[in-house]
Amino acid sequence: MSTYKLYYFTSRGRAEVSRLIFATAGQKYEDIRYENDEWPSHKAEMPLGQMPVLEFNGTKLPQSKSIARFLTKQFQLADRDNFEQAKVDAVVDTIEDLLTK
Repeated sequence: MSTYKLYYFTSRGRAEVSRLIFATAGQKYEDIRYENDEWPSHKAEMPLGQMPVLEFNGTKLPQSKSIARFLTKQFQLADRDNFEQAKVDAVVDTIEDLLTK
């Protein structure tokens, strides 16, 4: 059985897309949230020294878009055809735009 852990701060931010994907898929995962003052002691544990990070079966994957795309494929929420994948990518990119404004 696959195990998933999502690491991020206590805010929604860049991890929220992944949380929504887990909810849509009905998939259980461990949602690990750090307070800002806790982060420095965990930074070295994370690829690229940043979050969000998805840990899948013991291996860590950084970058919010990479995580979202992996999860949509993992849970068969995308890739039905190229246009369906493009629609999923558009949702991810729109949320990214909202986060950077």
